[in-house]
Amino acid sequence: MIQRIQTIYLFIASLLMAITNFLPLLKFSVSEQETILFKTFGIGCGTITTYPIAIIAILSAILLFISIFMYKNRIKQIKIASISLFLSIMFYAVFAIYLWYIKDLIEYTYTSVSFGLILPAISVILNILAVKAIKADERLVRSADRIR
Repeated sequence: MIQRIQTIYLFIASLLMAITNFLPLLKFSVSEQETILFKTFGIGCGTITTYPIAIIAILSAILLFISIFMYKNRIKQIKIASISLFLSIMFYAVFAIYLWYIKDLIEYTYTSVSFGLILPAISVILNILAVKAIKADERLVRSADRIR
């Protein structure tokens, strides 16, 4: 049933993961006038590419969107949402690896966290809420089948 609360959770989580690709994740201040942006498609002016982060975010958004329409098969919907949850967590792991890799390559004075880095965390929370709601629906359907 497409009008359930988990549909809203999955749609918003999918939207947040898609928007993550268009926002900077971190801002490195090199000097007073120059900043280097850490985006999902690259760092700076394309000097270092970070395509695995972008691929993970896009794949997670696509899986979340697909799971919206799997409402007739709730078990498969839970599996797809769980895979997307794993990918959303892997987003931060791959991000940490890139951050560790570039810490010596870029001479910067300070770093500021951008809004794009927070969106996958919100997506993880919404994904967990959606999986819990889908499991509750599955329990409700199974209990109704037992009564008959």
